[in-house]
Amino acid sequence: SQAFRSGSQASSHQKLQVDSDGKGFGSRSSASTYGDSGIDGGSSSGSSVEYGGRKSQPIPSSDQAAAEDGAFSPELGKAFRECLKPCLDAIDCLRAQGLQRDIRLPAIAVVGDQSVGKSSVLEAISGVELPRGTGIVTRCPLMLSMRSRDEPGWSARIKYQTKSGQNQEKNLNTSPEIGQAIREAQNEMTSSPGEISEHIIELWVESPEAPDLTLIDLPGIARFSADSGYAVAGITKSLIMSYIQKPEVIILVVIPCHVDIETVEALSLAKEVDPESKRTIGVLTCPDLVNPGSESEVLALMQNRKIKLKKGYVSVRCRTPQQLKDNMSLQQAAREEEVFFRTHRHFRALDKFEYGTKTLAVKLSSELYDAIKHNIPELMREIQVKREDICKQLESIGEGPPAHNDEMKGLLARMLNKFATDFANVSTGTHRHEPDRLFGRCRKHWETLADEIEQCAFSDRSDVTAMWEAAKKDIEEQRGCELPGFDNVYPVVERLVRNHFLKLVREPCSNFLVSVNQEVDETMRTLADLVFGDYPTFNQFIKEVCEGIRTGQVDLAREQIKNIFTEEEFVFTQDRIFLLEKDKPYNEKLRLQHRKPESGGKSGEASISSEKPAATMQDIVERNTQRVLEGAEAYIRVAVRRLQDTITLAVMHYMLHKMSEKLRESLIVLVTEPQPLFDKLREENPLISAKRRHLADQDGEVGSC
Repeated sequence: SQAFRSGSQASSHQKLQVDSDGKGFGSRSSASTYGDSGIDGGSSSGSSVEYGGRKSQPIPSSDQAAAEDGAFSPELGKAFRECLKPCLDAIDCLRAQGLQRDIRLPAIAVVGDQSVGKSSVLEAISGVELPRGTGIVTRCPLMLSMRSRDEPGWSARIKYQTKSGQNQEKNLNTSPEIGQAIREAQNEMTSSPGEISEHIIELWVESPEAPDLTLIDLPGIARFSADSGYAVAGITKSLIMSYIQKPEVIILVVIPCHVDIETVEALSLAKEVDPESKRTIGVLTCPDLVNPGSESEVLALMQNRKIKLKKGYVSVRCRTPQQLKDNMSLQQAAREEEVFFRTHRHFRALDKFEYGTKTLAVKLSSELYDAIKHNIPELMREIQVKREDICKQLESIGEGPPAHNDEMKGLLARMLNKFATDFANVSTGTHRHEPDRLFGRCRKHWETLADEIEQCAFSDRSDVTAMWEAAKKDIEEQRGCELPGFDNVYPVVERLVRNHFLKLVREPCSNFLVSVNQEVDETMRTLADLVFGDYPTFNQFIKEVCEGIRTGQVDLAREQIKNIFTEEEFVFTQDRIFLLEKDKPYNEKLRLQHRKPESGGKSGEASISSEKPAATMQDIVERNTQRVLEGAEAYIRVAVRRLQDTITLAVMHYMLHKMSEKLRESLIVLVTEPQPLFDKLREENPLISAKRRHLADQDGEVGSC
């Protein structure tokens, strides 16, 4: 933010200087002189034209533009660089932190069809040798950041992320190393020579001759690849569109002069996202390859009279293949470029601000600076929003383990108390943790247990006929010396309850304890991760403490269930309760299921009646069997309701309420003797530490911009 503010203030001072003497480029540079009606012939110092709804700065004369220091007077050039460099550095700093996803950063994206000379143009501007060749040469976006410096010497640095996710950064000592370093980076970022990667290569270059400029060179629009086939066209277009569709990005379209401009796909893409051509600059290359007879048409394009762009065109002549073979220097190529345009029969009509790599470099620097200056209020707002977000994230992950034991003890007490309180809340149903509704999850299990216990009652079972026969056989075997009709059948009722009901109920009760135990275990682990997740060693220690407490509570709950079943072996209930149950509808249901048809009668007619005396011994047995089953069913209904409550209460008492008490008691003991735990607390989660460092770095970098 400081760099943006200082840059904005410097630009105001610079504007006053330019307006007062009519010299230099101001904040727009010489290239900002293109209107809808094209360029008005030759140069005219101090004149200005309208474009894009704004008035341009004065157009420099050819003599001024030809100044060897990059088209600036020395004083004005230095003043411009002093306010430009901090802004460019701030933008690059934000982009290096990956903040272009959150903050709209002005940039210049270089686009063009495959093999149109983009690399040659960038070489001429930057003075560094980039990879060349046929086919797809640029396979990853390249952020080329160039900075001038007063002291002699040259330095460069390249940074990228490999396909496996490793960050690589290298210092380069000589310019020829750059091309090889970029090729190696592309090979490490892709799997094959024809593959395109969306990940960016960052290249920083500093030298006395370098302009203050940052460009993003995008892969050329390829139509076919040996590895990817025709799909490569869609991949490259999609990558290019992801950059140029952003309204803050200036689009630099590289176009060969000797091709039909109507067929240039890069220009079509630029028109698609910038239909009014307000942020598109054309760079016309290969003027020496123009077909004889078409020079006038090309000149009209160069002078922005054919396909008009608000920011116009700059024509350049880069080194030819033969000159590259002869190792012609960039300085010599710049001199020959100047001679070419000044002496060409047709192109000498161009003004100085319409041709030359130096003119292009100055224009791009000025346009980028102007875009940054124009976006400063929005950038400041977005930076502030990002800083607030970073601060919130830093606050949420905390400051890390305290350095002193007193602070460590306080942290330990706070975390243990929070953990105990959170579990007490979820175990009693007064929780505030939406994902940790332990009581609600346990309720589902005890409702399932109630259903399973109820299904063990005689009238709800499918094997009632077999039980009828078993009861009748037991009654016959139970009879001793009693007279018919005076049988003692109560022991049969007891055996039916124990063998045909209680045995079946034991398994659902055991399963209920297992289910609740699993829920408690999952909840405690989740809460431990929430409270102690930043300290993995201590977190694991707390989980082991909880495991020991939980295991002990499971044993107590299991013992209590065993005691309940021991008590249920004694068949007992209050008389009034039993008599109320005996006349319930389910006994009629049981009776209808087992009526025995008379000989020769219709099915469903009772063979005996409780109102008629029994005529035979068989009738007596049938009547006793029915009486036994109905009595057992009435009692079992009482036992069902009793077990539905007592088993649930026993499990919930030990696994929730007592578990919460035992947990708090154990954690209090840890607080009273905290020294052995300090080392465990100091071992913070490395991912959290890395995130904190990253956020702190981002906060520092964003704050310094």
